[in-house]
Amino acid sequence: MIESFRHKGLKRLYERGDKSRLRTDIADKAELYLSVLDSAEKLKELDITGFSFHPLTGNMRGFYSVFVSRNHRIIFRFEDGKAFDIDLVDYH
Repeated sequence: MIESFRHKGLKRLYERGDKSRLRTDIADKAELYLSVLDSAEKLKELDITGFSFHPLTGNMRGFYSVFVSRNHRIIFRFEDGKAFDIDLVDYH
């Protein structure tokens, strides 16, 4: 279950189905992953082939990341079957 967002465009996509605040090459994959994230109860359910799911380290310890596009990742925290602080970041 999704509890909170950092990225306003992802929140709008999740709540309203509105893709207008996201790049077109990101929107469909982000929508798919938000759906998976919303229904997941355990971390292993998020490890989908092609999404490069992995935990982050360093100052981002406690967050997880999935691949969206060449430079973009969705990051989030996951505790007790709930996703928090969902954000879309550009790594480059």
